[in-house]
Amino acid sequence: MSASPAKRIFIVDDDETIHDIINLIFEHDFVHGVLKADGLENAILDFSPDIILMDIRMENADGRELCNLLKNNPQTAHFPIVLFSALPIDRHNLECDPDDVIEKPFDINNLTERINQLLGRNNV
Repeated sequence: MSASPAKRIFIVDDDETIHDIINLIFEHDFVHGVLKADGLENAILDFSPDIILMDIRMENADGRELCNLLKNNPQTAHFPIVLFSALPIDRHNLECDPDDVIEKPFDINNLTERINQLLGRNNV
């Protein structure tokens, strides 16, 4: 059985611990993260991720607004976006259309399964 090719995962979260956790979980992938949303579109286009993981509530940004910004831009609309939130999430009142939503704290196995599903690979 051959290993899945490495994927490019982009994290937008102002909590460095989340960056560390994602790096540990997906250690065989290329993970890049930003703590602030400044210049987000250019950073995403430069990294060309296979998936974007983004917090909803950040100090200086709202992940829902950023999700809409990215999904409405023809250059970034094709990137799958997973939103994280420490608050209960009602997908029907989210005001954006991410590819998935995961509540914090997240179960690592559930996170891995859902991210790998969006990346089009079996759990590794």
